[in-house]
Amino acid sequence: MLNIAQPRPSPYLEQLYECGINDSDINLVVEGMRHDSGSLLSLILLRDEEKNFGVRLFSSGLSDAQQNYYLQHHRQDIWFNHYLEKGCKGVVKAETLSQRAGLLAGFGARFAIGGVCQVRGYGVSSVSCYRDQSQSDFNDQDIQYWDSLYFGLAAWSRHYWNLVGLESQNYQLQQLVRHHGKAVAIIDDKGAIYYSNAAFNRVADENQELRMTQGIFSFYGKEQQRYFRDLLNKFAYLQSGACIYMPVSRTGGLRPLLLQATLMNGLRNSERFIELVLRDPEHAFTPNIEALSNIYPLTSGEKELLLLLSKGYSSGDIADMRRVKVETVRSTLKSVFKKTDCHSQSELLLLLQSIS
Repeated sequence: MLNIAQPRPSPYLEQLYECGINDSDINLVVEGMRHDSGSLLSLILLRDEEKNFGVRLFSSGLSDAQQNYYLQHHRQDIWFNHYLEKGCKGVVKAETLSQRAGLLAGFGARFAIGGVCQVRGYGVSSVSCYRDQSQSDFNDQDIQYWDSLYFGLAAWSRHYWNLVGLESQNYQLQQLVRHHGKAVAIIDDKGAIYYSNAAFNRVADENQELRMTQGIFSFYGKEQQRYFRDLLNKFAYLQSGACIYMPVSRTGGLRPLLLQATLMNGLRNSERFIELVLRDPEHAFTPNIEALSNIYPLTSGEKELLLLLSKGYSSGDIADMRRVKVETVRSTLKSVFKKTDCHSQSELLLLLQSIS
């Protein structure tokens, strides 16, 4: 019976799976691929067009400047797009590269081998390797070597994008926990909404100045919309964690809404997720008096006083409502100060708000 030699699965595939989504580890594997093949450059490109996770380039032999340049211009790579349109089924060789044959020719490459494949629902994946003028062209053994990696690349890239998506969702949930109960949304730098909670949706519905249509957050007024676009554009030049505030003018004598926009940290540099928090000064916070009384031994009269203070009533107003003297209210307030180690009403309200 005739035995047909099957391509041996590339040992690098197993290493890639072990890397998870650690970019530096993946780059080390690509470095090993380049070293073992005796090549000038080695690249893995993942271009996700369905789920908006951007483009990932893992390379060995390219400087940071060259890598950034290739990321920005890879769609103009003639050789790359030629085999993408051809529907490449495995790795192929390129003839001697000319200055018009692809971006890598400008980086000193002469011979090329690689493959490009469409991954349904995940965009494009490719693997390629390049040699310079002083090296020989790739032979049949080299083709078999890269074939074993290419045929597992689609499955690995699907696995990689799934992990990136899970990481993004997990981190967004961690960020949202910090603002539990507040009006919070997560958008990208174009205003597309990835998440918005019920409180955020309620504020948006109640204020005609805000718009949430077709999954995009925007403003009704042209001037405020232009201001908001400028705000989002600024995040391209800021570090993660940077925060920008924007007042949202309202009609009917209402005080402006306050929009807090924060560039979410913990995500990759190519992703620009922005956390929005809407604050309405017309709505007082809901005090959690019971939570405070579990920490400090407050009487029922002291808890009632705190509730009225949180609603903005003065000592005189509270005295009239409770039909007691103002001195009685002030005496009760001093007792609360002593128990909570506060020295003013503002300090007491800040403590109550932090617990609530």
